[in-house]
Amino acid sequence: MKIRIALLVFLVVLAVMVQFIFLNNTPNPNLTEAKVNQNPAAGKNPKPEEIQAFRFLRTRMQSPHGVIRYLVDAKSPAAFGVSESMGQAMEYTALLGDAKLFGKYAAFTDKYFKDPTGYYYWKIDVASKKGETTSALVDDLRIVKAYFIANEKKLGNYDKQIEKLAEAIYEFDVDAKGYPCDFYDGIAKKKADIVSLFYLDVETMEKLSKVNAKWSASHKNAIRILLNMPENQHGFYPQTFKIDTKQYIWPISINMVENLYTAIDAYNAGKSTSALVTFLKAQVKQGKVYNHYNSDGTPVNQDESTAVYALSTRFLALNNEWEAAEWCYHRTLDFQINDKKSFEGGFGEPETGLVYAFDQLEALLMLRMVEIKNDSQ
Repeated sequence: MKIRIALLVFLVVLAVMVQFIFLNNTPNPNLTEAKVNQNPAAGKNPKPEEIQAFRFLRTRMQSPHGVIRYLVDAKSPAAFGVSESMGQAMEYTALLGDAKLFGKYAAFTDKYFKDPTGYYYWKIDVASKKGETTSALVDDLRIVKAYFIANEKKLGNYDKQIEKLAEAIYEFDVDAKGYPCDFYDGIAKKKADIVSLFYLDVETMEKLSKVNAKWSASHKNAIRILLNMPENQHGFYPQTFKIDTKQYIWPISINMVENLYTAIDAYNAGKSTSALVTFLKAQVKQGKVYNHYNSDGTPVNQDESTAVYALSTRFLALNNEWEAAEWCYHRTLDFQINDKKSFEGGFGEPETGLVYAFDQLEALLMLRMVEIKNDSQ
């Protein structure tokens, strides 16, 4: 009898130990395929923070049909989703090296966001799947960028999709003179006469020019716009470019998400971004990088966000400013909610549970793109 009891206790303890090891060492099932399918080009294994963040995205922000909601909070999730989030998810899963998940997000994006004429709705209602009949150049470029990454990572052959998108994006988001435009209005059948500077992903445009020769002029125009744009002493840039008058339009205040995207594109275009590097290093030294600044470098308010720190990390790493990049990397992770009872893994506000998909996905992209050696908290 004593032997039986001892054996039973041993088996119970063994079962508990196995369960503990499994829960603490096995990645989320949603990421298992990514680990198994990794090849030398697929990048690093996901860290716990990344696994939790992706779990949160898929379980709390994603509808049963695969549409990522714009935001969630303690009350209710947003009733709409945007193609921006779908493109970010495609880019992330491509960088992750997960062919199956990439294929799913690509399929969801085409099924729910693509107009029959070929352009992507920038926004749809999650329940009805009805889309707002307007495109957004930045979102369309992000989607095709994800396909390029998927091809480079050998997650499949997406040549045909890229060729179709190269033609469609040019048709809807580029004007008659080869200038990229902010958007296409599907009801008015008109293209915008401006382009936001943070929309000008010149790396993706260069790749498109190698697929479709039409993009060569557009790529050159985008490079020219970025190289000629003015900046102030803090590395702040205008917000938009008026295509017909060739004027640069400054915003009332500087949105740092937009400014950082513009800076990354400007860097890729060959423009010096040293002024913004200097400004960010000074902000890091003071202990805060804010969401909005006045033109004189003073903050508009005290608001901070995951996305600003994630993008600052990427920008500083691009410029080999690793000490400041590491600080921003850890500051990004400070925004991750650790409350296991509610919003664990989300990047947002623990008190309200408010998490924006953009912030969540920018954090995931940063964790995938930037390798910080000293990543212990």
